[in-house]
Amino acid sequence: MKKYFIIILFLTIAGCSKQDSGELPFGNGSRYPHLTKTESNGLLVSWFEPVDSTIIGLFWSEFSNNEWLVKTLIYSSDHFFINWADFPSIFELNDSTLVSHWLEMSGKSTYDYDVKVIHSTDRGKTWSEPILPHRDGKHAEHGFVSFYKNETHELEMVWLDGREMAGGHGHESAGDMNLYTTSFDRDFKQRHDISLDAMVCECCPTTAVQLEKVTIVAYRDRTPSEVRNINILRKVNGKWENPYPVNEDGWIIPGCPVNGPKLAAKNGKVAIAWFTAPDGESQINVAFSNNQGKTFSDPIRVDAGDSQGRVDLEWLDEKTIVASWLDAKEEYSSIVYRKIDINGTLSEISYVESLGGGRGIGYPQFELMEDQILFVWTDPLGKNQIKSRWIDL
Repeated sequence: MKKYFIIILFLTIAGCSKQDSGELPFGNGSRYPHLTKTESNGLLVSWFEPVDSTIIGLFWSEFSNNEWLVKTLIYSSDHFFINWADFPSIFELNDSTLVSHWLEMSGKSTYDYDVKVIHSTDRGKTWSEPILPHRDGKHAEHGFVSFYKNETHELEMVWLDGREMAGGHGHESAGDMNLYTTSFDRDFKQRHDISLDAMVCECCPTTAVQLEKVTIVAYRDRTPSEVRNINILRKVNGKWENPYPVNEDGWIIPGCPVNGPKLAAKNGKVAIAWFTAPDGESQINVAFSNNQGKTFSDPIRVDAGDSQGRVDLEWLDEKTIVASWLDAKEEYSSIVYRKIDINGTLSEISYVESLGGGRGIGYPQFELMEDQILFVWTDPLGKNQIKSRWIDL
């Protein structure tokens, strides 16, 4: 064990050439960051952090001009539903408008929680009153939100909706988890919320991208025979097409693996990364589409074995993506990444950090900034504080 850990530590240090720019905004007890790039090539991040002994705050900050702005409170509550896999997010709709979401308990049972959505039209100086995008009024599971801008630059979102599971909570219920969507006009007046798929995996994150007039959503599906492939859904000219699996993985599992896919788009090209484990063999795959998600290439396996999933993905240039995930070795989990060319050429796997703590690590996030990557993650041991690292490519 000591020999392995020393090797990982050496690789981590060798890959790091730059310290975090500016004073980090994260305080003690911070956890579960969500990182996203802005149109001006900056960064936004949101996260949970204690306000006092009973109240938790949802905070945000922006990385601009090579420094982090002072953290700002979006919302605070003593009724947040805090989950390592289903964390809050922040999203830039335009130069002045930011959107955020979180989960909040709605009833006494463990799985009674709602999605709350809030927006700011002055770039985070003030925030609206939160709303519920799902209007079923049921005490049930709602979560795993993905925001995106449609072809008219209005806000749309997808989420997992358990209204049909109400009355028998969690995976012991009689109903099925749905994938839902809704949209908002420029005045944030909500349109209808509709079901896109009436039977999906119960607790795997969703992902969505917009390519000109085509929306692409990816999520983990579920069949009556418990096959759980990654599905692709497209909206073309305002109409949703039928979903199809990005690949027939053949993974049969009677419970949710809590491992969602990740989409990335660049100049009309789309890439997807996902975790699967057919016949018990865990693996990370990527695939590419050159026709706006109509079809994807055969999967390219990118891990070296012992993968835990929790993928992230970005385009480096027109021909290359960077994918990250968690590897598992004994009681440690390692954040790793590698570059993948669209023709299948793989770089060496690089290590970012090795951690203990299992699920408490959450979903590590990264964004590319020119020739560097910023990684953020939760260190579940000690003060349970968000950590970050800049790495040269």
